Amino acid sequence: MSDRECGACGQCCKLIGVRELEKAPHVWCRYYKRDKGCGIYEVRPQGCAEFACDWLLDERLDDAWRPDRSGFVLHAGQGGRVINVELDPTQPTAWRRAPFEATLRGWAAAGAADGLEVLIWVGRRCWRLTPSGGEIDLGVVRPAVEFTSHSRLRRAGSGRDWPPT
Repeated sequence: MSDRECGACGQCCKLIGVRELEKAPHVWCRYYKRDKGCGIYEVRPQGCAEFACDWLLDERLDDAWRPDRSGFVLHAGQGGRVINVELDPTQPTAWRRAPFEATLRGWAAAGAADGLEVLIWVGRRCWRLTPSGGEIDLGVVRPAVEFTSHSRLRRAGSGRDWPPT
């Protein structure tokens, strides 16, 4: 594992949904502080604590792949059989910049024999990169995520634990 730290990146705080915080994907977490990072890092819920983007985990990915620089968060799914490329909806073509597109397409080609898939996500819409270098538009495949309660998270010991009720 890498010695990298999230620092002020915070792209997962925008792109990834967190049920314990009633935070939908693609909106900024109310606890993220610009240029500072997570405001509740020490008491963050399990959904946040268990998530690590591939840039944090894989030393082979240089600083260009850091999510706040690349415009997307890479993370594995289905036991490592899927590479998810979660794009910031404000930068839906960020993955097409060099060196990202060539590398992602290379992973799709090389991993196909082992059942590995590379999925490009823009919001709820998904594309699969094919081993031959093409793309298959899978359409809108994620359900909409909405939360009705917007109660504030309290610090540990305040009498309220995760998940919020």
